[in-house]
Amino acid sequence: MKFDYDNFIKSLQKEFDDVFTAAEIKEILDLDTELTMDTPLSTGKRLEINYVAFSGRKITDEQQEYSNQEIDYTQEIYSGVNMWVADNLKGKSSIFKIIKFALTGQDSLKSNISKWIKHILLVFSINEKKYTVYINREKKSIQAALFNKEFRTYPNESEHEQEKLFSSTSKEDFQSQLQDFFFHQFDYYSLRWTQKSSVKDNDDLLEAGASWQTYFKSIFLESKDSGDLMYGAQGTKVFQMLLGLHLTSPINKLSVARDKMQHLKGKQQSYASRETVDIDTKKSELGTELAGLNEKYSKLVIAENQSLNTAPLLLEYDSLVKTVATESTRIMTLNSSIQTARNEKIRVEGRKQFVDEEVKRLRKEFLRVEKQRTDIKEYLEIGVFFSNLDVKTCPSCSHTVTKEKKQNAAHTHQCALCRDDISNDEHEVDTANLTAKLEGLVIVQENFKRGIKEFEKEFEELREKSNALYGDIIKLEQEHGGLQDSVVMNERLEELQKTIAEERKKIRPRDSERNDLIEKKAVVTFRIKQLNESPEKIGDPKVEQKIKLLIKAISELNRIRYEDGQSVLKKLADLMTNEVQALGLKISEIRINDRFDIKYKQDGDFLSFSEIAEGEQLRAKLAFYLSLIQLDIEHNYGRHSRLLIIDSPGKEEGDKNYLEGLSTLIKEIESRFGDKLQILIGTAERSLENTVTRQNVFPAQTFIF
Repeated sequence: MKFDYDNFIKSLQKEFDDVFTAAEIKEILDLDTELTMDTPLSTGKRLEINYVAFSGRKITDEQQEYSNQEIDYTQEIYSGVNMWVADNLKGKSSIFKIIKFALTGQDSLKSNISKWIKHILLVFSINEKKYTVYINREKKSIQAALFNKEFRTYPNESEHEQEKLFSSTSKEDFQSQLQDFFFHQFDYYSLRWTQKSSVKDNDDLLEAGASWQTYFKSIFLESKDSGDLMYGAQGTKVFQMLLGLHLTSPINKLSVARDKMQHLKGKQQSYASRETVDIDTKKSELGTELAGLNEKYSKLVIAENQSLNTAPLLLEYDSLVKTVATESTRIMTLNSSIQTARNEKIRVEGRKQFVDEEVKRLRKEFLRVEKQRTDIKEYLEIGVFFSNLDVKTCPSCSHTVTKEKKQNAAHTHQCALCRDDISNDEHEVDTANLTAKLEGLVIVQENFKRGIKEFEKEFEELREKSNALYGDIIKLEQEHGGLQDSVVMNERLEELQKTIAEERKKIRPRDSERNDLIEKKAVVTFRIKQLNESPEKIGDPKVEQKIKLLIKAISELNRIRYEDGQSVLKKLADLMTNEVQALGLKISEIRINDRFDIKYKQDGDFLSFSEIAEGEQLRAKLAFYLSLIQLDIEHNYGRHSRLLIIDSPGKEEGDKNYLEGLSTLIKEIESRFGDKLQILIGTAERSLENTVTRQNVFPAQTFIF
């Protein structure tokens, strides 16, 4: 794709001609480096694990049958599909986590198992080039290194020094060095995002980024993450990196800049609001001070006045001074009350928004669990009797076999076709686990109901409190607006002072005291006048226009990227559709929109991944990552490393149809792409034995290491 950046700048300049020049727009966007960072074309590189070894000793606090046993595990691993078949909790996941540790520096082993492992050696290759990672954990701090060669024995401290690419003595440095290495190899970079500080009372906006550990989630599909298509809230960032579509880096940079600019605008507005409150408070304080000075001046004038002609003026002056003092006190009190009420309303609204979001979230979770219950209940009532055959028409009379007939057959334990008694027939599906899960979902729903009810009650209380505070604020503001104008009263005081002074020319005042009061009054009056003038705006005066510019630029770049990437996205969607259908899902179409949201068409409706039945999510996830790899192999698009590590693919949805589909798919992958990708699978499903040639099968109740 040839992107005309100068023409893009000109198109933005036309819309913002009265605000920014073309040079200013280019400076604000600052995309010179990012424009060339993306390409959807494959790097042609693949990551392959060749050999893994680790050793140590099983040290336990309590005596176990395996206590103090030596660990010395070695395993050759080959291109194509490699499988470990063993019972649950016998070490399959630990092997994969050790591989993850060697490739990312992140130790996610269970703490007790992690303490057992003292040496790790992993040989891997990128295309034909072999590398070796060695980790020594004998000492308190880690000793790790990456070597530019292959070897299969634990090295001595000074061995292979010439081939050492780097060495580390801390986990942090090890992770950083590995990230630099793999980012360089696969043309990855850190896509960024913004997030609020987790520190209480800190409103700073922090910047975070995707790491090699983040992208490794697209390689290691752990069983605990089967309910998520992609990793966490930033899953679309991983998806965008793996696709490598043009303009991804510029869009990411501008999105971060937009978030920061919007945060800056909010801080400026907050500061301006606080500044206004501070000015009002200061004006009230100065008004009180001026009233006190006027009162002192009034008493001085009265003491000096010996003329009956000034008596009415002095009385008016004295009365007005008292009124100004009273009004100033009321203004200060009202300002304080208004600000207190506003602050409390802001707090209540914030809590109300949180409670409202929690109610929506719990309702969504409630509906998701309800769908799970319905799926399981329907399966228990009907599906268990028709798990291997979906008969819609009687072969004898051609009458329709309705859902009601199936349900009646399920209750009466009779065949819906021949009416024979099937109560003693054995079914392939063990319903005990599904029944237990159904009961557990009922409890979960009750908890959700209780949570929703409590939050709804709190929301109503907060709403009433917010309305009451709003009424209080309106009342206080109306009361504030009804106060007498202090400016008019002060002008009248000055007028009275001048008149009284002219009437009392014959009386010699106490000059020093009087002049001191006049000087102080002048200073206070001047300060009040300054505060009455509009304060200068702080911060960037064009922040609002810059935000609009960034939003427009992001929107246009998104449009261009999506239009240019249609061919790649369509190929990926078609591959995914074929794979999910091969795994037994009734999905007729898959679409990927400009926000990289994936929608699955099922029974005429487009569903998100989270809306797919729980028993189908793992299949959809496997299809997604297999399709990303095929996009590279068949069409030369994308940045996936062509390595998948799949932990317990049958754990959550081990029905016969799925396992048969998975077995067939594994065989097909091995046949079609065995020399072009690598998949490591750990499973407890014995039915998957002999699916592939490269398998490690362990007898029941046997530990792998």
